[in-house]
Amino acid sequence: MKAQVDPIWQTFYKSKTAQLRDELMVKYLGLVHYVVNKLFKTMPGNVDREDLVNIGVIGLSEALDRYNPYFGIKFETYAIPRIRGAIIDELRKQDWIPRSLRSKSNKIKKVVEELEQANRGEVNDQEIAGQLGITEQEYRQWQSQLNRTSMVSLDKPNPNFDDHNLYEAIEDTNTSNPLENLEDEEMKAVLVKVIKKLPEKSRLAITLYYYEHLTFKEIGKILNVSESRISQIHSETIDRMQRMITREFYT
Repeated sequence: MKAQVDPIWQTFYKSKTAQLRDELMVKYLGLVHYVVNKLFKTMPGNVDREDLVNIGVIGLSEALDRYNPYFGIKFETYAIPRIRGAIIDELRKQDWIPRSLRSKSNKIKKVVEELEQANRGEVNDQEIAGQLGITEQEYRQWQSQLNRTSMVSLDKPNPNFDDHNLYEAIEDTNTSNPLENLEDEEMKAVLVKVIKKLPEKSRLAITLYYYEHLTFKEIGKILNVSESRISQIHSETIDRMQRMITREFYT
C-alpha cells in the first residue's frame, strides 16, 4: 500500500524552502523538549538543560533534511532517535558520560552481536549475562544504567578493535572517491526503489532496523508482533530484496 504523504511534506521534500523549514521546526520543536525531558533526569549536575535543547534543535534540523516521507514512517518515529543521538553524541564528545558506562555498553553490544549471529537474532538476558560472565541481576543493573543515558543505541563496538567503538574506527570523510560516490548513489537509488516495492510491514521493519537502528524487540513493539517474528520478517525480507536487486541490475 502506497504511503499517504502530507502535502506540506511533499512540498518540503522537493523544495526545502526556508519558510516551510521554519514552519516544520516550530511544529516539531516539542519533540526536542520531549527527548530533553527524558534525558535530563539522569544527566550530571554540570549539564545545562538549555544546552541540551540547543543540541536537540540541531538534531531536529538534520532530521528535517534527511527525512524521506515516502518511506511510510512518521516523522516523529524518524526524528526522535536522531534528536536523542545528536544530544548523546555531543555529551560523549564532551566526556559527560562516565567511561565505565561506555565500557559496559561496548561489552554488551559486542556480546549481543555475536549471539545474534550465532542464534539468528534470538537472544535472551540469560545468554547475554552468561557470555559476559555476570549474573542476570547484574546484567539488568547494567541495562538500567545504560537505558538512563541512552548509550546502547549509539556505541557500535567492532570485534576487530577490542573494546573500541566505530566512532574511533571510522574512515576520514574529508576525502572521497568519485567512482565510489557514483556507485553509492546508484545503489541507494536501487535500494529506495526496492524498499518501496516491499509489503508495508516488511518495509517498516527493514527501515526501522537499518535506518533507525532499533532492535528486533523495539520493532516488534511498534508493529505489535513478537521479537522472533521480526527476526523472521528480517530474514525473509533480506532474501527477497537480494532477489529484487539482482533483477534490477541484471535484467
